[in-house]
Amino acid sequence: MNLLDRSLSFLLKEWRVLAFGLLFQFGSCFGRTFYIALFGTEIRGAFDLTPGEFSYIYSAATLTGVLFIPWLGKLIDEVDLRAYAISMVAVLAAASFSMSIASNIAVLFVALFGFRVTGGSMMNHTSVVTVARYFSRRRGMATAICSLGVPIAEAVLPIVAVFSMELVGWRTTWAVSGVLLALLFVPMVFWVLKPLRRILTVSRDYEHSPSPHSAPSATRREVIRDARFYGLAPVLILPTPLVTALFFHHATIAESKMWSLEWLATCFIAYAGATVTASLVVGPLVDKYGARAVLPWTIVPMVAGLVVLALGTSATSVFIYMLCMGITTGARQTLSAAIWAEIYGTRHLGSIRSLVHTVTMLLAGLSPAVFGWSIDRHISIDTTVLVFALLLLSSAILARFTVSKED
Repeated sequence: MNLLDRSLSFLLKEWRVLAFGLLFQFGSCFGRTFYIALFGTEIRGAFDLTPGEFSYIYSAATLTGVLFIPWLGKLIDEVDLRAYAISMVAVLAAASFSMSIASNIAVLFVALFGFRVTGGSMMNHTSVVTVARYFSRRRGMATAICSLGVPIAEAVLPIVAVFSMELVGWRTTWAVSGVLLALLFVPMVFWVLKPLRRILTVSRDYEHSPSPHSAPSATRREVIRDARFYGLAPVLILPTPLVTALFFHHATIAESKMWSLEWLATCFIAYAGATVTASLVVGPLVDKYGARAVLPWTIVPMVAGLVVLALGTSATSVFIYMLCMGITTGARQTLSAAIWAEIYGTRHLGSIRSLVHTVTMLLAGLSPAVFGWSIDRHISIDTTVLVFALLLLSSAILARFTVSKED
């Protein structure tokens, strides 16, 4: 049986779990930074906020959500997946409705909190933990397929949202988002997961053929005491807060470089395309060589992209920067659960990944405000971006050293 036949057989056999993972990744984008930022001008105008003030509220909502991540992330190891997943979608829908009727800062904060704790956090966690736990031998490929939900949403939702805002206004657009989540996504999740309810509530490796890279399960307490965790975690944690900071302040970066926002928005096509391609390429590499061997190298494109962003001035620099960011983002999405499942097993995967996710979201909550503070203090954007690149490069070297000690 050739590669194409094996891939089609895999998709047909496991379509329900793959559909759930992809669907949840897509739905999570209603609470992600890129989607919320589309409404930034309207929200600031409605509440008379400066860009800095809005970023502080957004960061505060994200940081408040971080307080719940250790508990919510661990909960997926202990409760029925269907109830857990539907609760996430319901909260995201409620946040969308809250945004549509928000009349003061308090309601705005509550809505942003709902977005960040579900769509910006736990829905992604639910998808990757479920897929990594269910699959063993084809974990990399399965995670790569499910991660496509995000770039698909990045390609579709901005166009739909902008068109909807022009047609019915920004508040009604959020109300429509809530309706779609409540009346479309909830029933779809219920239907897709129903036949899998029993097997997906048992914490074990599910595939009959174990992965050659699998490991005995470890608890979160054991992971915290393992030096390998501290050597590998930074290379997975750092890209998200740095991308969040850069994307949140893209308008300011474009202005400083004299790039048009239209061209910057167009370059998101390169970002989405690179994300998809990297996910599909890295997935089979993880299955063949193991996540530990692949992980350190995935950060190199983002480092290169940041150097281009800092030193470049031409329009081509934007394209290269977005392309490189997309490669690392796609690779990271595939590796974000596979690496911990490979090293520490799947029995406590939700608990272990929530530990990493808590730190990631904590930094993602702080990074837009910190970057905004540096801009207000007239620190060169190019200097800050080069510092980002240096941090990433250091994390990659640390990860490679950690992996080499195991070889």
